[in-house]
Amino acid sequence: MRRLLVVSCLLLVVGLAHAQTIPVTTTINSSSAGPTTLNSNIGGISISYTKVGTRDVTTLTWRPDFKYGFWATGFDVNVALGENKTADYQNVVFRYVEYDDTKKGLRYGVLDGVTIGHGLIMKNYTTRKGPAIMLNNDQLGFRGYLDFDQYIVRGMATKSNLYFARVEERINPLLTLGQYYVTDTTGRTVSLSGSGTKQLPSVSAVGVDALMPLPLNFEGYAEAGQLLNHGSGISAGLSWAYDLMVANASFGAEYRIFDKGFVPGYFGSEYEFNPIDLASVEAVSKPRNGSLVQFGLNALGLAKLSMVYESYTDSNSALSADLTAKLTEQVFVRGYYSQPNFVDFRSLSLEQGAVMGADVAYKLNANTSLITHFKKQFNSSTGQVEEAQYYEISLSF
Repeated sequence: MRRLLVVSCLLLVVGLAHAQTIPVTTTINSSSAGPTTLNSNIGGISISYTKVGTRDVTTLTWRPDFKYGFWATGFDVNVALGENKTADYQNVVFRYVEYDDTKKGLRYGVLDGVTIGHGLIMKNYTTRKGPAIMLNNDQLGFRGYLDFDQYIVRGMATKSNLYFARVEERINPLLTLGQYYVTDTTGRTVSLSGSGTKQLPSVSAVGVDALMPLPLNFEGYAEAGQLLNHGSGISAGLSWAYDLMVANASFGAEYRIFDKGFVPGYFGSEYEFNPIDLASVEAVSKPRNGSLVQFGLNALGLAKLSMVYESYTDSNSALSADLTAKLTEQVFVRGYYSQPNFVDFRSLSLEQGAVMGADVAYKLNANTSLITHFKKQFNSSTGQVEEAQYYEISLSF
């Protein structure tokens, strides 16, 4: 019966998308500098299906966005289709409110892909918690910056009590220096795969980094960081990017030296729901050297590939990859897989942090797309491997 309801809702929304086109760009006023416009997008209407343990959770979601000048906002409206709901289910979630005029900016909302310096301490951090499709207002935070030309000040504060402050100084066109401080003031409570929970203590870190442009589109960089009361690490490398007309390519390689107990990118993409236990790392770790290699390719917008390979002495290698391809004018696909770093401390099983997923999008017309998302990942909040299936109708006018 529930599957029939899902299909019926899909057909209803598609029918509405074909039936009408709604103008959503309005000229508010004009001046000698040109018109000021209010741009809005009625957003995607999606139906998500998530299996949590033995429960099926189905939700209808509407995602509008609005932008006026330097201001922008977006929110989710969720309606449960049935009695079951995910943990912390909320009917209205403010995804973001932001102001950005290129010299100063402030965003309040879901934060994704937050990296400090070159990622030695914080890399691709997100406020999202686990593989759950549903967002809630507890997954939000502030992130802002002020550009004073010679100096840039950046900062972040989340509802989960993670903070950072960073100052960058442009010494001259050939050298930029940065220094930062990161702290989690409350630590994290995680569910164990068997039963019970474990409290991880608060962690703070400091770091400095430098960037220097080089000939032939190369850049040289270095970074040093310390997880306070734990270990420290340094890295130095080269990055390169070039537009080959038919493709854009990028490449980076760096060498790393770590003390016992130091974990690179400790505040990473899984920090909010599957943080690394530094006490366990220190119990079996020893000083080590290693390397990190990154590669990216964008071929005429038809295919995008990114890969990261990480290897250390006396440790197994780690690999993550993300591939997006346009198969036809109507069909787009994406697949991704990542292993956790330091696989001698974690296995490759889903129960210990591996993530896999895929997206398939079919474009019905210029305004309407059908998208299917699939993801499997361990969620420490529930102590289970969760399989999320997310069926979305994206309407854009």
